[in-house]
Amino acid sequence: MLAQRPGLLHYHHHHRHRKIRCHTTLSPTRQVTTYEKSLPGVEFNADGIVSYTPPNLPRVEAPAQVRPIVILPGFGNNSNDYIAPFGKQDSLVNSLKARGFPVYVVQVNRKDWFRVARALFTIRFWSSTLTTKPGYTWYLKRVNDAVEEALQETGAEQVDLIGHSAGGWLGRAFIGDPDFFPTGTLQQQQQLDTSGSAEISSDAGGSVSEEETNRLRPNPRVRSLITLGTPQKPPPADKVRDVTGGAVGWVHSKFPGAYFADQGVTYINVCGLTVKGRREVTSEGKVVYDTKRARFPYEYAYDSYNQVCAEGQGNVGDAVVPLQSAYLAGARQLVIPGVWHSMSRVGTFEEESGVVWYGSDSVVDTWLSAYLEEAYGRSA
Repeated sequence: MLAQRPGLLHYHHHHRHRKIRCHTTLSPTRQVTTYEKSLPGVEFNADGIVSYTPPNLPRVEAPAQVRPIVILPGFGNNSNDYIAPFGKQDSLVNSLKARGFPVYVVQVNRKDWFRVARALFTIRFWSSTLTTKPGYTWYLKRVNDAVEEALQETGAEQVDLIGHSAGGWLGRAFIGDPDFFPTGTLQQQQQLDTSGSAEISSDAGGSVSEEETNRLRPNPRVRSLITLGTPQKPPPADKVRDVTGGAVGWVHSKFPGAYFADQGVTYINVCGLTVKGRREVTSEGKVVYDTKRARFPYEYAYDSYNQVCAEGQGNVGDAVVPLQSAYLAGARQLVIPGVWHSMSRVGTFEEESGVVWYGSDSVVDTWLSAYLEEAYGRSA
């Protein structure tokens, strides 16, 4: 399989690949690509769901000089969701280890996410001008701990990050945050020279200057970032409130797209094309909500897409994140029909989904193949 050419979206579906053109312009520092709403030919059933067909791909094996992988859990998830979810050994970690990859998971308990709620009592949350600090500082420190552990145990010089859901945009933040650069490195000093301190999150969400952004450097210990079902940008401010209080918008502004690609960081962006959001609407245009029963997947998708991008009706994605929000300009794009957002049933973390998700053993070879091409320059 050939490497992805700039300006193309690469879709995997039913044992074949479809390439959909995007509008692309090049800048001196990075590629900026505008998502064009063209989708692969899939069939939705009566419930607005696309079934998954395993691709006819060879099993991926880790290269000889493999870098360790660090998994960044999504919002509300804990570490065990990726190690042994629901007490089962069918997990993302075990699938990667079976293919020869050394794997580490950022240590997170479900209750840790309540730390983010502290920001609810700040003016910046309600004005959607938060950064990743202080609400997500604890998380980024855990990422740093996992990276250090991986490097010490393997003797490698760099790691590759896999960010699931919010772990994807938090991974983007980690790569550019000098607080977590090795002390005394050239990259850290350059960052300090431009800002006067290691604090880079003093700007209001979405108000980072282009001049400042162009001076940033990546963490030298990170070689690649794979994002799985990540909301890469905030919703329109005039339509719906950003549930991160501006943090994801700040990352989107501070490190736009595959920001450090021209400085050696590889970005692979993956999203499922699985559920079409739908809600019953009255003749007056009001959405009908039936609170006496559990939501159908297409209703849950409508609500989630509406929260993420302010467009739920007819929008498509992995049941939680719509494609238009998951798109990361300049990255290698993979859209996988039939793949769901999480290992747990939509709307809860306590029940197994019973469907395939990004970390299912039958799915991982699809995006691992792209990962080997982009990060190692070789085919599976």
